[in-house]
Amino acid sequence: MLLLSGTGITLMEQENREAKKMEGYKMKRREKAAMLSIAACAMLVNAAPVMAESAEPLTIAVSMRSTTSEYHMQYVAGAELFAASLPEGTAEVQMLPCEGNDDKQINDINALIASKGDNMILFVDANNAPNITSIAEACEEAGVYWCAAWNAPEGILPTSYKYWVNFQSCDAVKQGYDIAVNLFESLPTPGEGKICVLEGMLANTANEDRMKGLNMALEEYPGIEVLDDQAGDWDTGKALNITENWLAKYGEDGIDGIWCACDDMAVGVVQALTAKNLNGKILSTGVDGTSAGIEMVENGELACTIANNGWLQAGYGCAYAYAAKTGVLDTETMDDLHRMFLTNGYLVSADTLADYKATFVDSQPEYDFTDLDYPIAGPMFEE
Repeated sequence: MLLLSGTGITLMEQENREAKKMEGYKMKRREKAAMLSIAACAMLVNAAPVMAESAEPLTIAVSMRSTTSEYHMQYVAGAELFAASLPEGTAEVQMLPCEGNDDKQINDINALIASKGDNMILFVDANNAPNITSIAEACEEAGVYWCAAWNAPEGILPTSYKYWVNFQSCDAVKQGYDIAVNLFESLPTPGEGKICVLEGMLANTANEDRMKGLNMALEEYPGIEVLDDQAGDWDTGKALNITENWLAKYGEDGIDGIWCACDDMAVGVVQALTAKNLNGKILSTGVDGTSAGIEMVENGELACTIANNGWLQAGYGCAYAYAAKTGVLDTETMDDLHRMFLTNGYLVSADTLADYKATFVDSQPEYDFTDLDYPIAGPMFEE
C-alpha cells in the first residue's frame, strides 16, 4: 500500500501536491455527499424489515490483534456505537482477538462464518497484511460484507471483490514523519543527536509506512544518527527488553531519543528509562493515542503520540458494511474514493494536549453513521 510517492519527498512538496489534488476530489465529494447522505439515511428506516428476515440478530464482528491494546478496544467501542444506532435488538457485537496469531485470526473468522453464514458483517484490522487474502476469499464465498483498516498486501484491493466494501487507513507515512520531526526538534540540541528506532511488526503495513515517514524525516535532518533499529512487534515487554539492551550497549549518555512506532511499545520504553531515572531525559514517541500515551505526553516522557481514532475507524467501517448489506450501497457502482480512503489522526504533543483532552478524553465521541462521507480525509492512492 503506497500512501505517498516514496522517500526523499519533503513534507512541503507533498503538501503542495495534495493541495492540488484536493481541489479535484473535494468537488466530487460535495457533489456526491448529499446524494450519499440521503441514501444512507435509509439504513435506519429500512433496518427493521431487513433484520426481520433473520430469526437471530445480525452479528457485527470485530477482528483485531489484542484485547490488551487500548487502541484495538476502541474498535470494539466504535462497533458498539454503530450497533446502538440501529433498532434495538437487531444487532450484537462480537470481538475476535487473535492475540498476534495469524492462523487464529483466519480460523476464528472462518468459524464465525460457518456459524452465522451471511447474517453478519465484519470489520478487520489484519494482524499481518497477507491475512487479508484468506479473509477476502472466505467472505466472498459466504457473501459476508466487510471492511478493513491498515493492513493489506500490495496490489490486493477491495475493488477486486464484491463483498469487501472498503479499505481505510490513517496516513501512516505522515505519522512516521510527524513523530520523527517532533522528536528531532525536542532533542537537547534541536535537529541533532543519536537515536534508536523501535519498529512494530515487520510484515505489518502500518509499520512499513511509518518507517517510510521516518526515513523521509532522516533525509531532512542530516544531524540525526541512527544507532540501531529493532522490531518490537507492537509488544510492551519486548520494547522494554530492547530498550534495556540499548541502555547497556550505548550507555545512559549515548542515546538522545527513541523513535517508537506505537504507544504500547512506548510504555515498555518508558518503563526501561524510568528504571534508570532517564524518563523525561531521553524522550520517545508513540502512535495510537492511548490513555497511557496521552499520560506520558502529559508527564513529559513522550515527545508526542498520534491518536488514530479507532472509534471512528471501526464505527464507520461497520456502517459501510451494513449499508452494503442492506442495499443502500452497491459496491459495483461505488467510486474509488469511498472504497479506499484515508482517515485523519491527531498529533498530541505538549502544545496540543489540552485541546485533544477537551475533545476526546473529557467526552465520548458521537457520530452520525448515516453520513458515510464524514470519515474520509482524502484518497488512499494518488491518481
